[in-house]
Parts: sequence; C-alpha cells; structure tokens
Amino acid sequence: MTDTVQARKDLEFCSAELSKYQDLSRVGLRHSELIAIDNVMIRLKEQIKNLRSVLIYEHKYPINHFD
Repeated sequence: MTDTVQARKDLEFCSAELSKYQDLSRVGLRHSELIAIDNVMIRLKEQIKNLRSVLIYEHKYPINHFD
C-alpha cells in the first residue's frame, strides 16, 4: 500500500473520529472530562491538518518510483 493511500485512509479515520467527538453531548460532564475531550479533538485536528498537508504536497510534487 502506498503512502498516499494510507494517508487518505488515516485522514478519513481521523475525520470520522473528530466528528464523533464533536457530536458528543457535554451536558453533565466534569471539567476534567471536558478538558480530556478537548485535548483529543485538538490532537485529531492537528493530525488532520498534517495529513492534508502531506496529501497536498504529494499531489503537487509526486515521487517517481520508477527512476
């Protein structure tokens, strides 16, 4: 499996996970639980940003594996 295919799969997974966390009801959660959820969401957003950057770079500057 190529790196690009894996990056796309990882991007889809992270996006789906982020969507789950964004859809959570925060009613009745303790402050520490809210902070934990926020930290997970921040990490997922950073991963999504990095994966998108990699995919854009790969698209602009494809690596020729046949040289």
